[in-house]
Amino acid sequence: MATFTLAKLISDWELLNAALQPHLTDMPYLKDKATELEGLIAEAKGMDTKQQDLRGSLQETVRQRKDLEKRGKDLHLHLAAVLRGTLGFDNQTLLGFGVKPRRPRKKKAPADTPAPAPAGPPPTQQK
Repeated sequence: MATFTLAKLISDWELLNAALQPHLTDMPYLKDKATELEGLIAEAKGMDTKQQDLRGSLQETVRQRKDLEKRGKDLHLHLAAVLRGTLGFDNQTLLGFGVKPRRPRKKKAPADTPAPAPAGPPPTQQK
């Protein structure tokens, strides 16, 4: 499958237009179409230039957005750290600011509790 870029199409159209120009005196019925082709080439070049400008603008906008995201994340982390330091790491008021408080630790089971015996068939005794 052939792919056609705008630059390739414009190049083809310009080649056709340049080859057509010397023959317009012999073929006056093509003069209107040749003029239309010239206008189309100029319009296509203008569109290509506009697209390149917009592509550059898009890249700049994406760069600015990424910079904004980074600054926002840094500021969010800083403010969350200050709130944790001020209110305490496990204070439930942090939830109102959209900051997760530290979860309370689970208490460990007392060490003197015997471990349960492994499940399985009882051992058989030999006589």
